[in-house]
Amino acid sequence: MRSLIVISLLLTAPGLAVAQFPAEVHSGARVRIWIPESDRQEQGPYRRQLLRGTVESVDGGTVRLRVPNTAGSLAIPRASVRRLDVSRGVSRGASMVERAVGGAIAGAITLGLMNDPGNSSGPHFRTDWEAAGVGAAFGGGFGAVVGLIWPYERWRRVIRR
Repeated sequence: MRSLIVISLLLTAPGLAVAQFPAEVHSGARVRIWIPESDRQEQGPYRRQLLRGTVESVDGGTVRLRVPNTAGSLAIPRASVRRLDVSRGVSRGASMVERAVGGAIAGAITLGLMNDPGNSSGPHFRTDWEAAGVGAAFGGGFGAVVGLIWPYERWRRVIRR
């Protein structure tokens, strides 16, 4: 009889652990949650509804989400959460660096491919590598300015199902 109780506890414990939210999901945290939907929307993730908001409370297997510009809060059970991300905030520095790297790569590829040493009307550098270097400098500078002016919110995935 004792072994039967132990076995049943071992089999149900993982199910209870899955029904709980991680410690990162606490009152006041900004989250984005994907939940399933029965009808497909014209835009957005396929058969998933994306919600962004602030956690009002976490009660066992249910999170209450306060969505901006709405009245009240939404109760979302853990079982219906497909994915949950916690906000790491908005960082101008991180946005600037990431956009600068992307701009440098795009600029290097673009100017490197457009280079024609024999042409006098378009970009004409002695080598493609020189053109790629100039393109990387311009693209990196442009990306850094864009990232500094328009930073974006960074997210960390907590739940994926």
